[in-house]
Amino acid sequence: MFPSPYNGRNDVFWIVGLSTDIRHATKVLPGARPPGEWVPTLCQRWIRLPFPSLAGRVPTTAAIHEQCSRCGDIAEQQECSGVIWDF
Repeated sequence: MFPSPYNGRNDVFWIVGLSTDIRHATKVLPGARPPGEWVPTLCQRWIRLPFPSLAGRVPTTAAIHEQCSRCGDIAEQQECSGVIWDF
């Protein structure tokens, strides 16, 4: 078996939870949990994963650029690589 290219990486995913207007960082891989499920963020809040956009449409969260400052500070302390993720 081939070694995982993700070993040793410390990634966070910046997502906009349902009914929120700011991006939070989570270590939960998008798509690993079903839409609508609660996931923890770095700042110890819980957000619900959004539902996927219809094919061919731009997700409404793509226009949201503001990030949680607490999540940002924690991600920086832990030397995480950030990925902006829209559903």
